[in-house]
Amino acid sequence: MHMAPGILVCTLLFACGAESVGTATVGGGSDATATSAGGPSTGEPGTTAITPTTGDASEGGGSASASTSGEAASSGGEASTGAPQEPDPWTVRRGIMHLHSPYSHDACDGAGLMDGVPNPGCLADLRAALCDTGLDFALFTDHPAHMQEHPFEQVLLYSEADGDELVMTRDMAVANRLRCPDDRRVLLAAGYESTHTMPLGLHHHVDAKLYGGLTDAVPEAEAKALVEGLKAGGAVVAMAHSEEDDLSAARIVEVGLDAMEWYNPHGNFKTVLGGDSISADPAQLLELLQGLLPFMAGSKSGAHPDLVYLRLLPSWPVEGFKKWREVQRSRAVTGILGSDVHQNVAVAPICDNPNPVLQTACVAAAQAVLPEALAGLVTGGTIDMSDGGRLDSFARILRWLENRVLTEAGPVTLAQLQDALRAGHNYGLFSVFGEPEGLRFVGHAADDVLLWIGDTAPGPVTLELRAPLRPLALAGAQWSAAEADKAEIRSELWRTDADGSVKVDEIVGLGATLERVGAEPGAYHVEVYVRPQHLRAALGTEATLADGEYLWLITNPIRVQ
Repeated sequence: MHMAPGILVCTLLFACGAESVGTATVGGGSDATATSAGGPSTGEPGTTAITPTTGDASEGGGSASASTSGEAASSGGEASTGAPQEPDPWTVRRGIMHLHSPYSHDACDGAGLMDGVPNPGCLADLRAALCDTGLDFALFTDHPAHMQEHPFEQVLLYSEADGDELVMTRDMAVANRLRCPDDRRVLLAAGYESTHTMPLGLHHHVDAKLYGGLTDAVPEAEAKALVEGLKAGGAVVAMAHSEEDDLSAARIVEVGLDAMEWYNPHGNFKTVLGGDSISADPAQLLELLQGLLPFMAGSKSGAHPDLVYLRLLPSWPVEGFKKWREVQRSRAVTGILGSDVHQNVAVAPICDNPNPVLQTACVAAAQAVLPEALAGLVTGGTIDMSDGGRLDSFARILRWLENRVLTEAGPVTLAQLQDALRAGHNYGLFSVFGEPEGLRFVGHAADDVLLWIGDTAPGPVTLELRAPLRPLALAGAQWSAAEADKAEIRSELWRTDADGSVKVDEIVGLGATLERVGAEPGAYHVEVYVRPQHLRAALGTEATLADGEYLWLITNPIRVQ
């Protein structure tokens, strides 16, 4: 490519499903609209949250703090504080869904497999990220190329040398308990991602025809057969990239999907950059990269590199949330957060001219215009951050967001996780903002029956919400207890029924509580928003990002019949 002096063309690759490195793609599908402030705007329905209890670490259990019951609070959305009474009867498991390993053709900068063997550096990065982030489980969703070409034990990343343990069913490996250096275990299960189709936790490889895509263009009978075939293979059948418009809410309802994504980070890149092909507007792309500079290698801003996510969150694709709410009007389909990490973001060469004279002139012109931190990208490469890691490392994106699944106590199992997901016993957390200590959303039905997120009961149901007492630091950016108390939060309760969605209550403040009788039938969920004032110091010179409001967590509903 010849580039005249002063004209810069660079390409950011966020290949969520891209076929090869070197093409300027950020995933399939149509453009997504966005709202400001990192989440659905006020007027869009919301979600509910809960507080974790400690799991069995030796069996992949969680490291989250204990959840407790709160005192009955004031009604009508007035804020009050409540002291914990007794532990809730569940354990919260921390996990990742929609995750690509070296067995995806487009992972690891397109070099996931080297002569059929996983790229050792990329595989080591992935294993370390799963352990260092403190997760309990990870549900892999590799692309059929090359996942379906390899034995299940390999797809599960089983390593006898590292002390992993296969979980067997009828002489078949269905999961892997990955051993961490501290002897903690992370439960790994396998699935795949095709066009929207995303079975979670397959028990074995399936017939080749079942490694297919799912769009509105697929005949209904064929789509139903695909979903049923994957369910027979043991999977929770989910939909990836809900924000895209080639799979409608009506089709999700018709074909019997178990779950669908609310969101995954590729939508932010796609929305910010304007589409799948990122070469038409060099000025826009340069502007984006300049926004990342305070978090990049060589920066003196003092901003923690993980908090670059706050630069991306305001460009929020809300279509997935809207579609989920539309589906809830007809039937229950579990919402999940996807990570869609491939470790494959790169900038294509700005100058790539076979003529050495023209190439030299192009490089000189580009370097004269680009900021020093970006000058090294003239010949292409990864976007490196101030901690030495890349923008899209497994570890970084796993620290941005995760899913919390509510199960019975005891060692975590794949069957336990899948049953909970089918029931909607889970919520999504943007963990970059911290652990929501003390968060609780429950229902109280007749005869003192306690309802979890995802449960259903005849009305009236008394809904109890306690906002987080404070954000606790997880892996990544850190803050003090005094800083945690500066976080500003707003919690919303929403109801969805056949007529649509409506916000029915709101409370403001850390530890605020409400108690409301859900007399009207519908699906009640909670969304919690945060102005992360606790991150001001960690943001360094970018402290104004702490003044924005971002979605912190979203829950699946408690349903009132």
